[in-house]
Amino acid sequence: MTTAFPMSFAQQRLCFLHRMDPTGAAHATVRCHRVVGPLDLRALREALDVLVARHEPLRTVFPLGTRQHLSPAGQAPLHVVDVATEAEALRHAQAEAARPFDVEHGPLLRLAVLRLEPRTHFLVFALHLLVADGGSLQVFSEDLAVAYRAAVLGEPTGLSELPVQYVDWSAWQREQLTASRRESLSRWWRERLSGVPFFLELVAPRPALGQGRRAHRVLPAAIVRSVHALASAERQTVFTVLAAACGLVLGQRAGRERVLLGLAVANRDLPEVERVLGFFVNTVVLEVDLRGDPDFRQLLTRVAASSADAYAHKDLPFEQLVEDLSPPRDPTRSPVVQVNFAYHPPHTAGALALHGCEVTELLLDLPSAKFELTLRVEERSDGLCTVWAEFDESLFDLAFIEGLLEAYEEVLRTLSPDARVTSLRPSRTATEAHLARIFADVLKVASVEPYDDFFRLGGHSLQLIEIAARVRTELDRDLGLRELYQHPTVAGAAALLTRTGASR
Repeated sequence: MTTAFPMSFAQQRLCFLHRMDPTGAAHATVRCHRVVGPLDLRALREALDVLVARHEPLRTVFPLGTRQHLSPAGQAPLHVVDVATEAEALRHAQAEAARPFDVEHGPLLRLAVLRLEPRTHFLVFALHLLVADGGSLQVFSEDLAVAYRAAVLGEPTGLSELPVQYVDWSAWQREQLTASRRESLSRWWRERLSGVPFFLELVAPRPALGQGRRAHRVLPAAIVRSVHALASAERQTVFTVLAAACGLVLGQRAGRERVLLGLAVANRDLPEVERVLGFFVNTVVLEVDLRGDPDFRQLLTRVAASSADAYAHKDLPFEQLVEDLSPPRDPTRSPVVQVNFAYHPPHTAGALALHGCEVTELLLDLPSAKFELTLRVEERSDGLCTVWAEFDESLFDLAFIEGLLEAYEEVLRTLSPDARVTSLRPSRTATEAHLARIFADVLKVASVEPYDDFFRLGGHSLQLIEIAARVRTELDRDLGLRELYQHPTVAGAAALLTRTGASR
């Protein structure tokens, strides 16, 4: 027996997107953990069953239509595979990440246990966003830890009954978004975003194929401390400092004074849904306004005000905002915002703990990217920060992303409240300075910035041969024409030379 309930607005859009791309990889979260210690598979099965009973979305499916179907009972599939090496385990994990979901029949939660040795396992969790968003992963991990410990020790879980479930929140959301409220929110957003370009051209346009890849950079503890000190001195949040710096770097790369970032809002304002699993998240638009060359203190004030305004008007579902804004249709681009930004303070990223075991998360390259580019700053318990970039590699090459992360670190390192944003630019390396002179000479322009696109400056393919020849003559290095064509900036060419590291 099943019971049908209306979907939330976000679920409706996600179901549409899933059916446009039935592989579902872009709409799933897959996490892989190495577990060392006496993992109890019986207790793990029991713990998963506790979570499936506790959280209705884990036993919900989505037949074609506008309603979600809830089963009164269910079990989470747990598949155990013996592997000979860690490399084989990671191949299985990548295959699991690429395996599509059947949203019409389920399950939308899967767990593969890859057993390498009696005391070494790899756990690969796969959840579809329809049943668990990013905020839900923290709840899932914490509940699983509690239920697993109770199963190992033969004790009650101590988990209190949830006062509401996701379908209750979904119904409440629809009740709150009346026609007049929706029109008021829509009007505010249309006025706020009037005149802002809806496409941030960080690179020359290419067809977006959704090919996922990740890169990261670890920020030293000294930078993390200085960011916290600046936020405290200016009476701003750490998020405001990090988001302002992100918008500044992106604006420099794209040559834009108004940058739109997508922010994932948890939508868990009601205390009743704090421990509920589901797809609560909504995307809101944060503008980073660089006009007039403000100092960084002024930029922080602008970003803080923009954040407060965006959160005050967050109840309009993003898919409805896109419909109302009617941006130019381009099936190869994300509408309105192409870069999403997130900040996770310590202990908020869904780390997994299992009683009696040492658990380490391993990062998988996902087969597809949820967005064109997501920059996520994760603050760690050891005082460092990891800046993650998840990107569509059909749009961005690794050299560009690595340069972007390096520039972000450099800006954070040199932040000063009184510094004008135009002065907060990473210093050029000697290689970049030499390449900039070559590019400028060939293009017959006064100067070329590190991220100016060669073709947008009027260059053509034959001139690339002249650049490659001068690099060979003056730097005693080889740049392949294909690589130079794919990395048509000074920074990109410099990154290629740095990476290859060898003279001809």
